[in-house]
Amino acid sequence: MTEKNMVRADFYTGVVLMAFGIGALVLALRMPPMADRYSAPGLLPAILGIIVAGLSFILLIRSLIRTKGKVGISGAGFRSFFTDTGTKRIFITIVLCLGYVILLGKVFFPVLTFLFVFAFVVCFEYDRKESSRPRIKKILIAALLAVCASAVITSLFQYLFLVRLP
Repeated sequence: MTEKNMVRADFYTGVVLMAFGIGALVLALRMPPMADRYSAPGLLPAILGIIVAGLSFILLIRSLIRTKGKVGISGAGFRSFFTDTGTKRIFITIVLCLGYVILLGKVFFPVLTFLFVFAFVVCFEYDRKESSRPRIKKILIAALLAVCASAVITSLFQYLFLVRLP
């Protein structure tokens, strides 16, 4: 990617991530505090939303400064941003994470974590152009990694952090 295209990609990424950060902040502020425990479950998501929005604002401003306010937004530039491999990877990551969050509490936690890690590894490591042997090996490694990650994450939350998992 050329420097000019990278600055344009920074601009688009800044806009998208700022919207995401503000959305996370708004949703976190709408979460009711838990009266019986003196805790606010929306506090950490609100802080993370502020951080994402703030850093994306810096990215956006930096791209505007580098182009002196002339980012050169066009239909072709917009299309090239959304057809870029890096952008596709970001959207795949967002879809997988949203799926994980939506299914959390509806699917047994260790199984959901296994499926998330497995899908994540397969999405980013699987190559249809390879012969069958390396593809099968990658799937087996993804399954092994997913089993280990699910076991470790579940154990840490249940026994070290004492969190009751859904």
